[in-house]
Amino acid sequence: MFSKKEIATYYNHTLMHYKVSWQLKKSKGLHYGLWYKDTKTLHQAIQNTNKKVGSFVRKSNDFSALDAGCGVGGSAIYLAENYNCKVSGITLSPAQYRQGLEYVNEAGLNEMIDLSVQDYTATDFKDESFDLVFAIESYCHADEKKDVYDEAFRLLKPGGYLVVIDSIKTEKGKLPKNRKTIEWLLHRWAIADLDDGPETYKKLNDAGFENANIEDLTKNARKSVNRIYRRAFWGLITIPLYTIIFPTKYHFSRRHPESGWALHKCFRKELLQYVCISAKKPE
Repeated sequence: MFSKKEIATYYNHTLMHYKVSWQLKKSKGLHYGLWYKDTKTLHQAIQNTNKKVGSFVRKSNDFSALDAGCGVGGSAIYLAENYNCKVSGITLSPAQYRQGLEYVNEAGLNEMIDLSVQDYTATDFKDESFDLVFAIESYCHADEKKDVYDEAFRLLKPGGYLVVIDSIKTEKGKLPKNRKTIEWLLHRWAIADLDDGPETYKKLNDAGFENANIEDLTKNARKSVNRIYRRAFWGLITIPLYTIIFPTKYHFSRRHPESGWALHKCFRKELLQYVCISAKKPE
């Protein structure tokens, strides 16, 4: 289990890593991205993920969305620019929040996007505030995933959708013999554990959602997994110097590059599945 402070610290400490190795200023996204046959660049892949979320946006003059784990605001900016919807973005990381404000201001979208530092399992928004709640590679940090679903259900208007793009465990990933490999990755990303498919369906149903669906996007994320793996070799070289310049007690900051190796192994051994989870709040 990781505290909210530890999760925030992970993103505070690793923000520079994403700036250096993940084209953060250009794409403004910390996620893998989705690669298709016509996808040529990482920037396009990251935008494909935003398009995936955008496919759940309905044409409306007052459509509103919540980015539950907004990073530096890239997906919020994309939705506001391309779908003309208002977006609230929340993050636990003050560093991400400050960077996000800069990007939103640069895009001239201050009237369309509102960012704040909040916990997505206990927000201060009113009931039925949003038409869409989405989380891209952020819900994984919740110790109990149903807490995310319960809060999203409260926040959604009737007929609204929850969309989660993230990893879940496969049947192989649940085996005790593979637990050490899973933890090698998760504990370097301040993640306690992941659910599997059946657990996900049950918790969504228990929260009150209907029409739950899990779409397998593993093959579309694999190119980014390989990219992270290659960059991990360069990151490992910098660990001693990084530890001297930025002394910290948190192992996920000191050993962050190792996560690239762990991620590659988890996908190669088919312990994880990258998915789009969607579910509807009844009318």
